[in-house]
Amino acid sequence: MDEGLPRWVEDEIRNWARSQWEGDWPGPRRMAQDEPDVCVFPPLPGHEDEDEPIRIPVNHVRASRVDGLYQALPLLERRVVQAEYTRRADYGDLPAHLRQDKACRVIGITLPYYKVALGSFKQQVWRVFK
Repeated sequence: MDEGLPRWVEDEIRNWARSQWEGDWPGPRRMAQDEPDVCVFPPLPGHEDEDEPIRIPVNHVRASRVDGLYQALPLLERRVVQAEYTRRADYGDLPAHLRQDKACRVIGITLPYYKVALGSFKQQVWRVFK
């Protein structure tokens, strides 16, 4: 883990990130009236939800504590946290160092500032839960 911080700090931030993307669970609401049986297709044998990744449940109490820290950040530092956790897909499948370089260009900050802002946020999370 960064700067000697424990692994659970990253886990707390990832829990918060999952909470930011969470929608209705487990999916769309059912219609008021059920569809007729002729419209329901049975699953193919051996293919029951194999394509669906296992969703890790969100601990909302802990996520709200991290969100309080996030909301208190200046806008540029929020954008750093977004680039690292909630908006990673915007940067494709780039390795961390290339993603961070690209995020710095998009945000308009230097890489050292990016790393300091990210490290500061992680330390705040560590302090609030230790």
